[in-house]
Parts: sequence; C-alpha cells; structure tokens
Amino acid sequence: MGHSLALVFAQAGYEVDLVDMKEEALEKAFGLIRASLETLRTAKMIPSGSVPKILKRIHPSTSLDVGKRADVVVEAISENAPAKKRLYHSLFALCPPRTIFASNTSYLNIFQFLKTGPLERVMIAHWYAPPHLIPLVDLVKGPKTSGETVETFIELLRKLGKEPVLMKKFIPGYIVNRLQRAMGREIFHLIDGGFASPEDIDRAVKNSLGFRIPVVGVVQRYDYTGLDQALRVERNPSIHLVSKDRISPTLKNLVKRGCLGVKSGKGFYDYSPKTTAEVLRERDLRLIAISKFFRKRTGQAS
Repeated sequence: MGHSLALVFAQAGYEVDLVDMKEEALEKAFGLIRASLETLRTAKMIPSGSVPKILKRIHPSTSLDVGKRADVVVEAISENAPAKKRLYHSLFALCPPRTIFASNTSYLNIFQFLKTGPLERVMIAHWYAPPHLIPLVDLVKGPKTSGETVETFIELLRKLGKEPVLMKKFIPGYIVNRLQRAMGREIFHLIDGGFASPEDIDRAVKNSLGFRIPVVGVVQRYDYTGLDQALRVERNPSIHLVSKDRISPTLKNLVKRGCLGVKSGKGFYDYSPKTTAEVLRERDLRLIAISKFFRKRTGQAS
C-alpha cells in the first residue's frame, strides 16, 4: 500500500518521503513503483517523459527525521495499536505545527489510544488498493479533529483525483470493507460447502453485480427493484445467510500450504510463472480500461 500511496502524491507533483525501517522494503517498493509507472505510461495515463520526474520526487528513507519537513503524514504501517501509538508519539515530537496526520487504518479506532498531541490535526484516511487507481478514500474525524483539517485534506484528495467519503462517525471497516466482509462469509460458505467453485463465483459476480453496481450502486438498486418488492425479499425465509463469523477451512488450508495469493504465486488461482509485477500490471490495465470507459461516459478528462 505504501509504495502506491507515494506514487499518488508524486504523480500529482508533490515531494514525498517514503519511509520504512528496512532498506530491502524500500528497494521492493521502488521496483513496484517503477512497474506501476510503466503500466501507466503504456496505457497513456501519463506522458512518457514524466516517469523520471515522478521518480525523482520520491525520496526513500529509513529515518523518521524526514518528518521534520512534513506537511502531511500518511501512516500505513501494520494494524497494530501499540505500534501505531509509538509511531505517532515519535511523529508528534518531530513534525512541525502545520503537519496533518492521516492514518490508513482499516479498522482500528486510533482516537481511542491517541490521547495527547496535536489531535486537532489527526484523522483517518483509508485508501483502497491500488491507491493510484482506485478513487475512494474513507475519511473519519476524531472527537478533536478540526473542521479546517478535514476541509484541507478533502481539498488535497480532490486535487489528487480521489473521491473522499466522510463518515458520520467511526465504525470498523467503514462502508466498503464491511460490505466485503459480509460477502466474504457467503463466498467462503459457497466454496466450503461445495456449492460452486471460486472461478464460477467470480464469473457469476462479474457478469451481474460487477456489471450493474457501477450504474446503480447497492442502495439505489432497491429503488429500481421497487421497495415493496425489496421488502418482500427481505421477509423471504428461504435464504438462510451465514450470520456468524467463522474461519473458512478452505482458506486456512491454503494459508497453511503457503498459497497466499498473488504475492506467493498461488492462492485460489495459480499465477505462476508470472512475477508479482506482471500480475499487478494485468490487473491495473483492466482497471485503467474500466476507468477510461466511465470517465468518457461522464465527460471527465482521462
């Protein structure tokens, strides 16, 4: 996530300090950034001559001292509350009074354990992979977050070409991750129960929900169905949905075997002998094609 976030800001003309504790992580990040830029160049999303300029705006570092010059800090470390608390304690001491702090946490309520510091300039800004292509950013303000901080960050996101959605209050997972979690229960139920293969589930969704959701979303579609009909469906007792979280045995078995998905070359699908960069490139080119199609339809510039 971090490398793609750095690319978002650098592509928009901002100088970026990309920080990690390990040099090898930074080297891997730059490899993925270069691969993403090549994909964007091939798809004519950026001019060919802009690649070196974008790369020069990203400055790798293993030291938090670069925070002394930060206007904005986007924190994207692991979902570990003590680790995040330690990091913010260090950043609050280093960063200047103007710095806005935005956590990319998926489900942690950082406002529960950040009790001191410039809390008026702290908020949650949760991005979706890959951030350099997916427009949505979930925003959550804390009890002490100032309106000026929220407005400034929303303006920044829009300059980056993103679509910010400000939550009315904190809830773990926000909107999309909660919907995905609910879908995940049924997805693994269908796989574990032998009702359908992973390939057929994906084929069914791509040729139905995937086709319809970009036009009518998930709420407005009830208006097209008719709310009276929707009420009847909700009352229908024949579809018994999975109502409890349980760990999928299929998922546990895949992880035990080292089948972790794209990063290991195999998960529900087999990605070998392609490299991670090649698989991500194929995904990104498809996302770019869809993005161009919808921008053309809505009259936005590509």
